[in-house]
Amino acid sequence: MSISRAIKELEKYRDSLMDKNELFVKRLADIGVNAAMLTLSSKGQGDAERSASFSVSFNTSDGLTEGTISITSKPHVNKDGRVFYPHLAWEFGAGNYFNPTGNPKAGEFGLGPGTFPDQTHVPEPGFWYYRDEHGDAIRSYGTQATMPMFTASKTIIEEIENIAKEVFQTN
Repeated sequence: MSISRAIKELEKYRDSLMDKNELFVKRLADIGVNAAMLTLSSKGQGDAERSASFSVSFNTSDGLTEGTISITSKPHVNKDGRVFYPHLAWEFGAGNYFNPTGNPKAGEFGLGPGTFPDQTHVPEPGFWYYRDEHGDAIRSYGTQATMPMFTASKTIIEEIENIAKEVFQTN
């Protein structure tokens, strides 16, 4: 191969890197969202897979694309005005019954069983009652930390090399 041909090949590859980087990030985001959705639907979180909302945003700057995956859910507002976010319970758990060990990232964020404001029942090993929006007593065992976003990040880490090889390979 001549030097001029090698230079042209390198320039062609350089010119394709921005598109490949964007594709790489989008592929990883798709893998992450799919892993998170599968985790929610397979771990018995009631209607979580229907009430969870995932979004993916991308930002491209200086030729690099970064992606962010977010999960949200409809917040529940108690009569006393306190807000409970189901997606945080799915990720970090609520109550000790299902959560003898929590999400490994909970401490970094100050979340997990026992961190809901004014909680009083986490140390108890069984169940507790709370009042719903109609004032009816509801028996609860808490919410198991199914960790959809933690699972998404683990899956992305496990697949990153394979996706990089797939996207950045030269023809």
